[in-house]
Amino acid sequence: MIKRILVGLFIFFYSIVAMAHEGEPNIGFAWRNDKIEIDIRQQGKLLGDYTAFVISFADALTPYRMGDSAFTGIDFDQGGILGYQVESTLLKWSSEQSQWLRDGFSEQLAISRLSNVTIVSEKQGKGLQGVIEKLTSGSFEAHTVFHIQKTDGTVPEDGAYMVFINVLGVDDSGEHILYKPSEPFALIFHINAQKSFDSLALSQAMKVVPKVELNDYNRMDALFDWAESQYSQLFPHAAESRFISGHYARCYDNFACVGSKDGNIYTVGGVLGDLTSQGSIGVFYNAAGL
Repeated sequence: MIKRILVGLFIFFYSIVAMAHEGEPNIGFAWRNDKIEIDIRQQGKLLGDYTAFVISFADALTPYRMGDSAFTGIDFDQGGILGYQVESTLLKWSSEQSQWLRDGFSEQLAISRLSNVTIVSEKQGKGLQGVIEKLTSGSFEAHTVFHIQKTDGTVPEDGAYMVFINVLGVDDSGEHILYKPSEPFALIFHINAQKSFDSLALSQAMKVVPKVELNDYNRMDALFDWAESQYSQLFPHAAESRFISGHYARCYDNFACVGSKDGNIYTVGGVLGDLTSQGSIGVFYNAAGL
């Protein structure tokens, strides 16, 4: 009888811990119709045309570190490794200027998961990738640790900080994309350790959409398809897109590669020679009617 009671209590308390561990927000995804759907748990907020997830650093013991929010997913049936790619540098809200600052501050964000640490600041981090989960089933729940501090290790200012990321998945070799990159979405970090940036201040910040240039990978794929159809002497067959040294690129049997990084088109290899910038991707979108 006592054993049954103890087992019942264990299950009860385990259920409570599991429910609490799910975290807030639950950043939920699903792989459906050959794309990653964002915010299937409907815990995101609108930020202009983007989805934003607010992560509050509310623990009094660790006011600048948060590990309770969860990345969750369903219907990821191809296995592989699910990860994220940083799509912007770190942004900081300025109440005085009523805008998101892209530079002029010293805070940085550390994203930690499975011994992998990504550092994002005003100057670095864009294009970096990190691991969320090695998929052993179609569903997952992963808790990533976010930590904000100044570059010298001192505590950050109260306020709101933002970074844009996407989610994607590759095979175990990391060479082939299994789950195409999702639309970019924002993570907004709210710090109020010194009681100088409350929820009202945060709501004011979220009324302003930052001016950032974000990659559109579906559009890039359409551009590469167009290049293959128009310049078969350079790109002689259909190829799959993949990430190579921070470039979203395609490579061909003639050793030529074409890719995009930071809003520019680059070519390298074969008859194309050394790595060369071919100019703004916008020019090529216009040429392709995209």
